[in-house]
Amino acid sequence: MEHIIGNYYGIDWIAMTGSLLFLFLIGNKKRYAFIIYAFTSIAWIIVNYMAQIWPGVIVSIILIGLNLRAYIKWENN
Repeated sequence: MEHIIGNYYGIDWIAMTGSLLFLFLIGNKKRYAFIIYAFTSIAWIIVNYMAQIWPGVIVSIILIGLNLRAYIKWENN
């Protein structure tokens, strides 16, 4: 089992699953999908930091901001 979980303690699997869940939920027009993706982005930040993939860290931080913006704009419509 350890070889499946890998060097990132399963956080990469959580992040991947959260990303897919986000896409599924947003396709079904569920607003709370943005909140799930914010937590998913935090997981990606951790994984990218552990792997020292700095562009991945930066894009995940930006995605949190974009998801907050989308969440707010969704409410106004």
